Amino acid sequence: MSNRETITQKLQAMLPADDVCRDESCQAGVLFSAQVPLAKLRDAMKECDTAGYYLESITALDFEDTFELVYHLNCYEPRARVAVRVLCGHDQSPATVSDIFPSALWQEREVHDFFGIEFVGSPDMRPLLMPEDADCYPLRKTFGKVYAYHKRDEIYG
Repeated sequence: MSNRETITQKLQAMLPADDVCRDESCQAGVLFSAQVPLAKLRDAMKECDTAGYYLESITALDFEDTFELVYHLNCYEPRARVAVRVLCGHDQSPATVSDIFPSALWQEREVHDFFGIEFVGSPDMRPLLMPEDADCYPLRKTFGKVYAYHKRDEIYG
């Protein structure tokens, strides 16, 4: 069984059917996107690691009602890229995955610099790109004047 079939089956077994959106054509650049609850983030990442995936990137989106963390993972098979999406309230802190994917440490630090999201259990949350005395998070929509600050459902339906 290929890595992409393995991780597809494992995430579909872990999550409700509506939370895994598969796209065989990969038009959005990913084979499938999985909406993972914050409490199951580490479990999903462990399954991806076990299935032979590596972490490409972590980014965040800021909505009026929540943050959305997006973890892009890939393996050395054609059309195997996946996106794991995690909703994280503005007052919540996701667990670090840097012990599962060591490259996540730098990416979590970058997300913290720009969005102010704290990763619980991270061995190093020092600023990576922002000055140490910075008191703002420049990629939050509340930074400066932004007129397109909407709730997630208003955008995605």
